[in-house]
Amino acid sequence: MKADLAMWAKNGASTLPIVLKRADEILPKETIAKKIFVDDRSTDESREIAKRFGWAVYTNEKGGIGSGANTALRNVESEYFISLEQDVVLARNWFEKISRHFEGQKVAVAQGWRLSDHPVLREIDAFAFEKSNFSLNSIDNTMYRTKVVKSLGGFPEDIRYGAVDTHLRRRIESLGLRWVIDSTVISVHLRKGGLREQIKRLYLYGLYAPWEEGEFVAETKRNRAVKIAVTSPLRGLEIAVKKRCPQATYYYPLMRLAFMIGALKRGV
Repeated sequence: MKADLAMWAKNGASTLPIVLKRADEILPKETIAKKIFVDDRSTDESREIAKRFGWAVYTNEKGGIGSGANTALRNVESEYFISLEQDVVLARNWFEKISRHFEGQKVAVAQGWRLSDHPVLREIDAFAFEKSNFSLNSIDNTMYRTKVVKSLGGFPEDIRYGAVDTHLRRRIESLGLRWVIDSTVISVHLRKGGLREQIKRLYLYGLYAPWEEGEFVAETKRNRAVKIAVTSPLRGLEIAVKKRCPQATYYYPLMRLAFMIGALKRGV
């Protein structure tokens, strides 16, 4: 098996050294053909760090996740490629387990999951992951059949914030192919900003993440955001009890409130 390794990043200097070092440690050198780093006009030393670790550096001319992913994809030549984000430290068993899924011909994409290194956010992440029956998708520690993604025209770019992974998964599964999520492979998500970062991220997700077309659908989504925020104190208490994490009683409601504010502002 030959695979190219790709990353799209912006101002990741604080986490890149540990992330790239771990990738070098756990990804077999005989497997990785190219290392492709797409920089979204960083103002820190991200480009220089990537070069020191032997990555070929390209510029994301348009900006954004979808454009960065497609810039990387245009430079992929191997049968498979791996996408890794700038703040995810791969589990040591990542390649061993994820690569095995491609023995099934119907598998187009396989990924592990990641939990935050922040002690409170980690427990909230774990609860959400378990509650979803391990079905949450991502493109931050993910392996693909290159020809499948290229046949779809690459990653969706008309998405301002997040959900590139969800849209790509829908398109892949519409072809009758599989997107595998291996819940036994748990990497580490470096969350340097803690609760403040999460509040900002969820607000932007509520504001910009794409919804299906139609006024009724949009109203339903907003109503659901309100319902989740209203019931979030009870869910925060549930997380606190089940995960023995008392801070979840206020972390979780604040996070869901941020998402609701973004979703309601979007509807104005």
